[in-house]
Amino acid sequence: MAMIRITLLALASLVLAPLAAAQTVVKNDWIALGDVAPVTGDAAAILVGPAPPPGQTLALDPAFLISTAKKSGVILALPLDKPILVTRATGNATPARTANVARPANPAQQIGGDTREAEIIILVRDVARGQRITDADVDWAPASSARAVRNGMDDIDLALGKEAKRALKAGQPLQASDLKQPALIRKGEPVKLVYASPGLRLTVDGQAQADAGKGETVRVLNTFSKRTIDAVAAAEGEAHVTRR
Repeated sequence: MAMIRITLLALASLVLAPLAAAQTVVKNDWIALGDVAPVTGDAAAILVGPAPPPGQTLALDPAFLISTAKKSGVILALPLDKPILVTRATGNATPARTANVARPANPAQQIGGDTREAEIIILVRDVARGQRITDADVDWAPASSARAVRNGMDDIDLALGKEAKRALKAGQPLQASDLKQPALIRKGEPVKLVYASPGLRLTVDGQAQADAGKGETVRVLNTFSKRTIDAVAAAEGEAHVTRR
């Protein structure tokens, strides 16, 4: 009986012991899916996000990893009850990047010519909907798959100054479909309506009924006449009424 009691107590202690968080160590500046999940091939190269500073540890939410993998067509089954701890190695840490340098678009690969690995633009931090992309938001990274090369942007200059159509996550490739021309006029905000003709310029207050970038048509409520008219976004908070 004493032996049975000891065995039962040992089993109980195993059941009641908290589950330890999974841990991994990375040496590079970025965390790849293969570092934190049991995947191979192209899936292992999918970028999850920036690694912590050397010697420090970052806790990753398994639900975030599952979501990130799903966006690239990879299905993961990970326990959701414990985070995944990623520690940055201190031995071979690479120097921190001091500035983002614009690079030319990647040329088409030639047979027998340059065979360097294709690169795409990725986000290094979360970008909110409506936020304009700056040089500090983006960086270059090796493409994880042919699909990423086809869909990803390869010219930083085309991304800078554009506005995010939706909330974007750090680590994901930046696509042209994620961006739009920055809005000069925003829905619900005051707008100065300008009526111009040779030798005459009239202005009246209005209220935007939608967002609009430079040169785009926008519906504006004339707050004096209470009529809604079409105008063209010309500057920050200013729209011009075209004569018909």
